[in-house]
Amino acid sequence: MNDPKPLHQIRLWEFQAVRDALVIIAILALIWLGSVLSMVTVPLLIGLGLAYLIEPVVGWLTRWRWISRLRAVLIIGASVALLLGTLLFFTVPPLVRQGLALADNAGGYADSAHAWLNHADRPDWLRDKVKVLDEALAKAGWQPRANAVKALPASVPTPAPMAPPAPASATAPPDEARIRQLVREELAAASQPAMAGESLSERVFAMAKTVGAGLAAFAGGLLGLIVGLGITAVAMVSFSLAWPTVLASGRELIPLAQRDRIVGHISRMDRTVSAFVRGRLIVASIVGCLYAIGWTIVGVPYGLVLGLIVGVLSLVPYLAAIGLPVAWLLLALRLISHPEPDSWYLVAAADGAMAIVWWKVLLFPLIVNFIVQQTEDYVLNPMIQGKATELHPAVIMMAVIAGGSLAGLYGMLLAVPVAACGKILITAELLPAFKRWASRAGQEPASPPAS
Repeated sequence: MNDPKPLHQIRLWEFQAVRDALVIIAILALIWLGSVLSMVTVPLLIGLGLAYLIEPVVGWLTRWRWISRLRAVLIIGASVALLLGTLLFFTVPPLVRQGLALADNAGGYADSAHAWLNHADRPDWLRDKVKVLDEALAKAGWQPRANAVKALPASVPTPAPMAPPAPASATAPPDEARIRQLVREELAAASQPAMAGESLSERVFAMAKTVGAGLAAFAGGLLGLIVGLGITAVAMVSFSLAWPTVLASGRELIPLAQRDRIVGHISRMDRTVSAFVRGRLIVASIVGCLYAIGWTIVGVPYGLVLGLIVGVLSLVPYLAAIGLPVAWLLLALRLISHPEPDSWYLVAAADGAMAIVWWKVLLFPLIVNFIVQQTEDYVLNPMIQGKATELHPAVIMMAVIAGGSLAGLYGMLLAVPVAACGKILITAELLPAFKRWASRAGQEPASPPAS
């Protein structure tokens, strides 16, 4: 039996506690450095995550003798690119159309909702709340358009037959308010001293400078996107090709006396993280498609855009619940701003006007949300994810929020793996150690009484 070294001959890093502290500090330093260099580390992390996700498929393909690891990675990459290209070909055009339409109609929706809420038929308490909201929005820079409708009836009237135009001398032109607003804007612009002394060439130069800055920003963003995608693709292929070597090298770095215990913890972490990440991606994709199809069927405007956004949000469990209030809001704004007589959300009143059936507005999107949620909770999650994640949805949500608050997108990417690994280490190492300490402390003999 070897005698222990004298204390004065033991180096600092030979103490187990010091080594553990240094490892923890090194890991935290790497995480901090990664957040500082997030422009590079985020594509690398995404590439590493993709290599991690496709590893089971790569391992299955390499069982065939004629398929090498490189060929397996290239086959998977080509298949994914073809699938995404086909999906984008069919979804991008309507997605772009709906997105542009939503951007163009946003101002009109806001003005119509503002006028509807301020109508004389609305309750006094509601109009008082709108006034408070108007003050807050005015500080943020929003003002209702000058030519917006000042009041909307309680019901939406059907289009009346066009009356003959009145003589010009009898009534003011219908766009008089808009003309006055334009004149006021031009006079205000002309009265500014910075613009009053500028020549035509200076204005043209300033306009060209603004356009050039916008084009440069667009080109820079596009170039950054292309570079990020290139780094991600190269990182995915590199990590996937080197995956067995990395695993073998990492295993050799673990001390032999503790290798089985540590490898067991790492295997458990791998099962937990892979079950969450792979399963959640599949579930979120299916949920997004179901929301897009369902809300489009029941007539929610921009249902495709909203469904895909909710699908992305559902990567964090229960965060997709934000989609239902947005669906109600979009549907109500569409019915107030652009009523369609053949819509099933409108009904003819006794006076011939078209009134909104609000219980349908609330019920139909709710039915879609209920069906999708039940499908996710009782069909998709048990079949795809099961109970292997070992993470409560509330823990996942808090981890993602905390990671995003600390390090943005970089922190959100690391939040779930860190939370899963931390829970495993706590339950497998810290809690048993505390229990052993507590049991030993309870069994210590009491000190004899002083004589």
